[in-house]
Amino acid sequence: MGEIFGHLWEGAVYALSLWNLLAIVVGYFVGIVAGAIPGVMAVTAMVLILPYTFTLEPLFAISLLMGIYKGGAYAGSITATLFNIPGTPEAAATALDSYPMFKQGMQRRSLEIALWASLIGGTVSNLLLVFTAPPLSEVALRLGPAEIAALILFSLTAVITLLGDSRMDIWKGFISITMGLMLAMVGLDNMSASRRYVFGVEDLDNGVPFVLTIIALLALSEVFMQAERVGTFTLGDATDAVTKIIPYSWKQRWQDLKICAKDLIRSSLVGSLLGALPGIGATTAAFVCYGEARRSAKKNARFGNGDPRGIAAPEAGNNAVAASSLIPLVTLGIPGSVAAAVMYGAFMIQGMIPGPMLMMEHPEIIYGLFVLLIVTDFLGAFVVALPFISVVQKIFKNLDYALFFPGVIVCCVVGVYAEEFNVFNLRIFLVLGFVGYIMRKMGMSIPPFILAFILGPILERNTRTALLLNNGSPTIFVQSPVALALIILAVAALGWSLWRKAHGGKSVLDVPDQFKH
Repeated sequence: MGEIFGHLWEGAVYALSLWNLLAIVVGYFVGIVAGAIPGVMAVTAMVLILPYTFTLEPLFAISLLMGIYKGGAYAGSITATLFNIPGTPEAAATALDSYPMFKQGMQRRSLEIALWASLIGGTVSNLLLVFTAPPLSEVALRLGPAEIAALILFSLTAVITLLGDSRMDIWKGFISITMGLMLAMVGLDNMSASRRYVFGVEDLDNGVPFVLTIIALLALSEVFMQAERVGTFTLGDATDAVTKIIPYSWKQRWQDLKICAKDLIRSSLVGSLLGALPGIGATTAAFVCYGEARRSAKKNARFGNGDPRGIAAPEAGNNAVAASSLIPLVTLGIPGSVAAAVMYGAFMIQGMIPGPMLMMEHPEIIYGLFVLLIVTDFLGAFVVALPFISVVQKIFKNLDYALFFPGVIVCCVVGVYAEEFNVFNLRIFLVLGFVGYIMRKMGMSIPPFILAFILGPILERNTRTALLLNNGSPTIFVQSPVALALIILAVAALGWSLWRKAHGGKSVLDVPDQFKH
């Protein structure tokens, strides 16, 4: 414990500079704006900015991206409250009670409850990351290639089993992950240097660029989807007139804190746990926490009609995911979410490979990141979010989407070209953007595709290394108790999920379909 505090002090000395704090503020502001715009989300802003971090200092770049992520995690509740249009999928759970509260004239109350819940959930998750990452890294160092390959297989299987309420949804998830793994194999074989799936195109020898893939699948495909609705979609049309605005007193703030205290603690812990499991994400955490708050409430609760616990629980839960999704990243090198996958890219750009050795080789960077995570929640909430609440309604009510989305496309193209200054990458970008658009239209989930694309090379490398260590025999996966247990769990989870949904059972974590994509 004393060693952790010592590293935290060193990280604080290294990280708490004026420039890093400025990066947090700027990032948090960008995240709030992006997260509050339906269909854009903070992850889109992160992938747009990622190519420009090549020339930045490591902690400055990571501070900027984490500020965007944290700001976006809260921002979805803004338009969910003001217009009943969630800025992010996870904010859909918040809208169930925040919009009714707004219609009752309690706009400030709803937005502040969401903000304080975000702050508490994020802080709890930050502390769990700080105190669990070091011992988990030591455990991870003892894992061999067979165990790591089995762990990644289990992670990908877990993602499939949590998608949808039918067997068709599971098969769509399986196809999405398979496509991601296939795309990851394009280029030169990392062990034999032979060409694979390049079809004679030398530009593909180095594989499909990571940043390009994320921008195309997340940003460009979403722009295509939103372009279909630009002619009819305006936030102003969704706003009901509120004739009376009720002030939010300090006495009411204290009462809300006492009412929500139990749900805040429980949701923060549940969100942190779910966030640490690769592939589950903030949307699942938000709905699980909302459902648990509603289940444990008394019969006279006003859930669905403006109950403060219906705002606090999902917001604490989905914000707790932000830091805990970094736990598998810094300990195992496995991104816990799409946003963590973008952070994975940021580390790689800075010449640092996420995984158990990261804490050994760059402790000042990692513990500096931990300190900045804690600072981000407080600095963002008090310096950016609170002042922003007063002016946010006017900003988003007058936003011109017909001009906004072309601007997003320009940023995408510039970011993709700036990565390698290769015109051929723009062609791949357009193709993958169209593929992502088709996947969305077919109801297929994009995040599993991205996670499989990122984890594919790690899975292949560790699987082949394990086989080489055992003279090509797959029995190494049976000889290792950890690997065998993970493989059995993966098969059992997939089989149980198929059986459950074949008999009319709901999704394991009961998340509505429209919020999973």
